[in-house]
Amino acid sequence: MRIAIVNCDQRMQEVYFSLSHDYETIAINEFTAFDRFDGADALVLPVKGLTATGSLYTAGKELAFPSSFWKKMRDVPIFTGIKQDFLNDFPHVHYYMEDPQMKAQNAVYTAEGTLYLLMDHTGRSIKDLRVDVIGYGLCGKEMVSWLNALHIPTRIVRRTCMGEAHCISVEEYRHIECGDVIINTSIAPVVDRDLLNCWKKKPLIIDIATPDVIDYDTALSLGIRVIKAGNLPAQVAYESAGKGIADYVRGKLDW
Repeated sequence: MRIAIVNCDQRMQEVYFSLSHDYETIAINEFTAFDRFDGADALVLPVKGLTATGSLYTAGKELAFPSSFWKKMRDVPIFTGIKQDFLNDFPHVHYYMEDPQMKAQNAVYTAEGTLYLLMDHTGRSIKDLRVDVIGYGLCGKEMVSWLNALHIPTRIVRRTCMGEAHCISVEEYRHIECGDVIINTSIAPVVDRDLLNCWKKKPLIIDIATPDVIDYDTALSLGIRVIKAGNLPAQVAYESAGKGIADYVRGKLDW
């Protein structure tokens, strides 16, 4: 079996190396001669996958796939992280980031990366920090669990508290002082202009949400530092994250 793998970052490189132990692997990148590409039995795309036109942006550059490539790959299993419109009409698409085990692993790697940012960007021992975690989804829960295990004073900020210890509602949060560090996991625009303006201290904000939901311009004008963390698993745990994707692909192909 031949597997084509879009080799666009270190995580996908690990996918390539891992799958090469069991299958014939083909690296797809900016040097691929698509006019000589004769197809494969499966295709593995990165987490964010494709643009609406079937291209891929990697390292700030566009990797354009010709229509001939997609004709050859149309009926084979395609693996990618999240849903995207371009693949809607393809019959055999698997979204590995929708798998519960993959989601749980991703939350762990994200928490690990966030702790690294805490240690690297505060200039203080993390045990001396007070941390607010906005959002209590999978990543938020994992982050709070790690902070509690390290005995770091932590508050959960969510729309409605459901009996969690040290939880305050978003509305309450607008009337009290913030922590030393704010970890935003929410895709809702909680950290807006009004909230930023009401704080007396200047916290460090670590934003691990995918969409841009922080009012960055207001934060900058107030001297509040915001770190847009990006995809932490790909940055700090690319070997483990890549192996997880490879294991998912292997499991589906070996059915």
